[in-house]
Amino acid sequence: MFAKRMNQLQSSSIRKMFEMAAKMKNPVNLSLGMPDFDVPANVKKQAVKAINDGKNKYTLTRGIPEFTLAIVDTLKNEGVNTESVMAVSGASGGLVLALLAMADDAAEVLIPDPCFVSYQYMVSLSGAKIRRIDTYPDFRLTPELLAKAVTASKKENPAIKQRILLFNSPVNPTGIAYHASEIKALATTAKKHHLQVISDEVYDRFCYDFKHECWLKHDTNALLIRTLGKTHGMTGWRSGYAAGPASIIEQMTMLQQFTYVCVNTPTQWASIEALKTNVDHLIKSYKSKRDMIYEGLKNHYNLQKPQGAFYAFPECPDGDGEAFLKKCIANEILIVPGSAFSQRHTHFRLSFALSDQELERGIKALVKVSGGRKG
Repeated sequence: MFAKRMNQLQSSSIRKMFEMAAKMKNPVNLSLGMPDFDVPANVKKQAVKAINDGKNKYTLTRGIPEFTLAIVDTLKNEGVNTESVMAVSGASGGLVLALLAMADDAAEVLIPDPCFVSYQYMVSLSGAKIRRIDTYPDFRLTPELLAKAVTASKKENPAIKQRILLFNSPVNPTGIAYHASEIKALATTAKKHHLQVISDEVYDRFCYDFKHECWLKHDTNALLIRTLGKTHGMTGWRSGYAAGPASIIEQMTMLQQFTYVCVNTPTQWASIEALKTNVDHLIKSYKSKRDMIYEGLKNHYNLQKPQGAFYAFPECPDGDGEAFLKKCIANEILIVPGSAFSQRHTHFRLSFALSDQELERGIKALVKVSGGRKG
């Protein structure tokens, strides 16, 4: 009855958490992957204005010229032009288009593990093979790990014609962010091994201890994916953009023409305003939330201090993810098991995209179920 590709998909643990939350009276919900702040008022105003001005029809598949120009201006330090950018239906829409355009059964996609829950399914739908690169215990991809994975790929699958690195910084689910020197070294290694890079930078503004480094600065052949959903509280508006070689953008545009058609028209007009809107005060508040979660849990769980995004990835007590998840559910604490993001079952993801009051409640709840001080 159904296509074979559907056998490769299953409902994500995050969606299951949503369903559980609906059945609980007052859960501590640390599973949400979206900011707790609303869309800025001036951005809302532009969306309403676009609707009232009759801007409700299809647009150019690549995006309205005003939006693509705004994207180019945003990326002026990365050397892009209007032929090398396009509007996409959120980061997920952009990633799907990119993988369908560049990956097939003659390709292999290298993914650092742990990684965003949807990556493996997006790759599977493209028909490409997946090679996970284990980054435990510090969750950082290094040039050495990358080179080792490519060498193994060439030995095991010599017929592969295209190798793609799907890279993410800051990282969902670990909160790891990469320094400029790390990005430069990884880009050098990727180019040495002729890897096509897709750089998922949806949390680029959520970088707390140092400035975010764009991969395009070191590899002009890479494809960049970003979104306004996370940075401006617009997750439901499905607005993002892709930037990279014009040849890749052209193929992605063709695919978008026959799938998404175009990004929501009023959203595109509002996104121009969003790109001009300063959200630094909101990001600053998330650095404070990061500090709250780390200071509150560091003596009870083994965890890396998040440097970006709005997630932490602690180790479960005794490294038993299944037992810990059951304990959390029994105490009406919603987290996402690490197995949703990884081949290991030893950790869990929590989001600190909550009000300070609710976050404090979450910290107390997690301390209670931790089993005492670590070590």
